[in-house]
Amino acid sequence: MQSKLQAAINQLCAEKNLNKDIVIEAVENAIAVAYKRDFGSPHQNVKVVLGDDITDLRIFEVRDVVESMTDIDTEILLKDAKKIQPNAEIGDEVFVLTPPHENFGRIAAQTAKHIISQKLQEAEREMLFHKFKDSEGTLLTARVQKADGDVVLLEIDGVSTLLYRRGQIPRERYFTGQRLKVLLEKVESTTKGPQLRITRASKDFIVALFEQEIPELREGVVYPALIAREPGVRTKIAVASEDASVDPVGAFVGQRGSRINAVTAEVGDERIDVIQHYDDKKRMLKAALSPAKISKVEFYEGANGEERVKLFVKEEERAMTIGRQGQNVRLASQLLNLQIDVLTFDGPPEEDEALQEEKKTAASPRGGRRRKVIAEDLTIDTLDGIDPAVAALLSEMGLSQIKQYEGLKPEELAEVGITLEQAEAVMDAINSFINVE
Repeated sequence: MQSKLQAAINQLCAEKNLNKDIVIEAVENAIAVAYKRDFGSPHQNVKVVLGDDITDLRIFEVRDVVESMTDIDTEILLKDAKKIQPNAEIGDEVFVLTPPHENFGRIAAQTAKHIISQKLQEAEREMLFHKFKDSEGTLLTARVQKADGDVVLLEIDGVSTLLYRRGQIPRERYFTGQRLKVLLEKVESTTKGPQLRITRASKDFIVALFEQEIPELREGVVYPALIAREPGVRTKIAVASEDASVDPVGAFVGQRGSRINAVTAEVGDERIDVIQHYDDKKRMLKAALSPAKISKVEFYEGANGEERVKLFVKEEERAMTIGRQGQNVRLASQLLNLQIDVLTFDGPPEEDEALQEEKKTAASPRGGRRRKVIAEDLTIDTLDGIDPAVAALLSEMGLSQIKQYEGLKPEELAEVGITLEQAEAVMDAINSFINVE
């Protein structure tokens, strides 16, 4: 039994890089428990010694030396202790060798086997935990084992984990055997092994994909200063460089788009806009909304003290500025942490009189009706007849002010991502407010 035990422990320690003393101590403690359970008393203090070379299994009862015994399981008289340890004194501990039991060898072997197996599992869990702990914040390659509804079962380096809906790129399809990259956000240690929290939907996932492709990013020469993302739709990333001689946009795009194409290939149809970062907010805002051309930018303080901005654009630039379903202006708003309102402006940027003229009342084409002077701080959520959810959606797209809707047709408004029926209801409410008898 001892030779097999020695071989098993040596193999375990070698393969799993475990401390041999820790494994031996665990085996000794387990055998001691088994001995007390089957051949001794629960109150006994039993010590098992495997020996330095693990070839000599010995079992001792540890007893306190006393002058008068009160507990036969844990004490020994001084005169008896001196037979074992001649220099023993009252209060010492002596180790009394127990006689061998015929069946205990088999029990000890089974116990040792169980403990070794248990230690093996614990060691594997610990090793995996530390392995993944060191990989937090980095990309890992996963293989799809099963796609079931909103949850995808993945296998990463022998560990099965779940990719939940919140971590998935919307509308992305998964199939068994598919290989994909995920960002490891956090690792937690559990009794069943390391629990991995992964994602493909975060902004950090995009940064990690670029980091994999761009040596200058890994070295800190270029870096993402600002980033806004709607997973599966569009990402805007403003990049900068610590070295004035390095073009950060070129570093991110790569020759003939090689680097950005590698990132785009991983996220499917999601569009990625790489733009130059500027410290000047006005310049940064215009870059974020490019290729739309902004005629004029006005920063002001909102009713709640928040910073807001008005963008004045020509009529033909309005749709491009707002973007499909409002995504362009919405991502620019997230990028700069600003509420953006888009207004039509046909005059040259320096002619403020043109804006003042729009506030004057004018005769309606219908003859008997006149138009109100629309204050620029009047918003659509103050009007009756507009669904609050629709008003909130339009405000998020930068269409919060009533003045922005002057001259707009329902068909044009519907292009931002609402239904024609909703657009007609909005325009009816606005026209009823603007036009007076």
